Amino acid sequence: MSTTELPQPISRYIAACNERNWTAIPPCYAADAEFLLQGSVVAKGNDEIAATLQANMESMPETHDEVVRVTVSGTMALVEMVFSGNTPDGTRFEAAAADIFELTPDGSEIARVSAWFDGTHAP
Repeated sequence: MSTTELPQPISRYIAACNERNWTAIPPCYAADAEFLLQGSVVAKGNDEIAATLQANMESMPETHDEVVRVTVSGTMALVEMVFSGNTPDGTRFEAAAADIFELTPDGSEIARVSAWFDGTHAP
């Protein structure tokens, strides 16, 4: 069965990123979670994931993820977004992005996310 409702841990995670609330990110993830970017593991564990996101996103004065489509099946979710913001020099950008989430078996935390984006339009 599929649904288009965003699971709670993913909704909290996206809101935390948009608000730049870095302390709200670790509770969204399992302690042993993995974060992949363009197919490569860039962080393991909820604290390292939050620190990596903070380091990458704080280099840009503004970023925002706008969810445009959600597909959920069991503990897997595909979230299509438009990632936009400003680079340090003030250049505006907008890129298509898709995150593939795997939740823990009980659905309470993110176990793994694989983030993909259109590199031709990203900062």
